[in-house]
Amino acid sequence: MNRLKYVCNYAEYLGKRLRAWIVNDETFHISRLQRVINRKPDLMHPRALSEKICHRLLFDRNPLYTRLADKLAVREYIQNKTNKLTLAPLLGIYTRVEEIDFSQLPEKFVLKCNHDSGSVVICTDKATFDKPRALAKLKLAMKKNMYYSTREWQYKNITPVILCETYIDLFTDRIKDTTPEMLRIHCFHGIASLIEADITDSSGKEYINVYDRAWQLQPFQMEYPNTPYAVSTPPLLYEALDAAQDVARDIDYCRVDLMLRHDAVVFSEITLSPRRGKLQITPAEWDIKLGDMWQLAGIDNRL
Repeated sequence: MNRLKYVCNYAEYLGKRLRAWIVNDETFHISRLQRVINRKPDLMHPRALSEKICHRLLFDRNPLYTRLADKLAVREYIQNKTNKLTLAPLLGIYTRVEEIDFSQLPEKFVLKCNHDSGSVVICTDKATFDKPRALAKLKLAMKKNMYYSTREWQYKNITPVILCETYIDLFTDRIKDTTPEMLRIHCFHGIASLIEADITDSSGKEYINVYDRAWQLQPFQMEYPNTPYAVSTPPLLYEALDAAQDVARDIDYCRVDLMLRHDAVVFSEITLSPRRGKLQITPAEWDIKLGDMWQLAGIDNRL
């Protein structure tokens, strides 16, 4: 990242911090969601899944959410909730980019901030790894508070650090075109109900298939199109569903993101507001159907 780009990116972020003094969270979420669903959302009486996510962002200040969003603190939460998940081994925790000693790291590793989304840096070959660019990306991320960009409250009060984790190889002896790189399991009231299977094929094209618990492809899409070919049931699917339910037991709605190695289910993160509550679901009526699966406290009385 060159100096000019760095300055421009940081200036853009400062503009978003300033905007928070002018545009309140409710107006922000209503305007952003309206662009996606092409109607004015009702965040006071939400029914669609997207509306309910935004409602919780506005009105639920449960301190647990900050712990779940913190990629460092959530590790202890996972260890206390289940023994069915593997955590990527930690290689280092840094408060500044200057503390990272690449000579002490293996050939493959992952660097990421604990307090945001999108700061991940993956190294699969130290000989070709662009260290200055990676450090610039992480340095910029450490200066930002993601709340001001996305108005996701759970990120606002996280103390930022940089984590270095072991690289998880998912594709050895597997066909990339039909191997999910991530299973994103939507849990409603502790029940693993729907599974987003993220797949990037050998040409770099991205797909998302949505399945039920029995690995039956669902008649709607989220963000990306379905794969043009069938994807077999992953060998560790039901272990992943059980683990996700352990993790989501005390949360009315969340998405538990997991990776499937040959021999283990690896935890990635708990997501409280997928796509920041601006989900692109096609056909649109499925946004309502999914929302009906979440009985939101104080809004729905159907439990």
